[in-house]
Amino acid sequence: FLSAAPYSCGGLISNSSGMLQSPYYPGNYPNNAHCVWEIQVENNFRVMLTFRDIALQNNRCQYDYIEVYDGPPHSSPLLGRICAGSFLTYTSSSNLMSIHFHSDSRYTLRGS
Repeated sequence: FLSAAPYSCGGLISNSSGMLQSPYYPGNYPNNAHCVWEIQVENNFRVMLTFRDIALQNNRCQYDYIEVYDGPPHSSPLLGRICAGSFLTYTSSSNLMSIHFHSDSRYTLRGS
């Protein structure tokens, strides 16, 4: 069988406030999604991120998950890997935070 082509999204966000959503939210997110958002605010400010609603394929966050990094993606400390819950809040130690959304090639739900 053929696997779906990877779905990529994300980008740099530099607004003082805003909202992020997984692809197609509140519809189901696509398979094979790989999205990275970098949030950068003014120097001497920090980023506070609150998840209002998370519904991913929940198997100990093994297949579909959201990772929150305290700075640039993959080279910064991981603040959390999540796949369920609501009103979870993360705060960066500097003016930069990044979010990585990943889904595998199987089941999808509404995301976040």
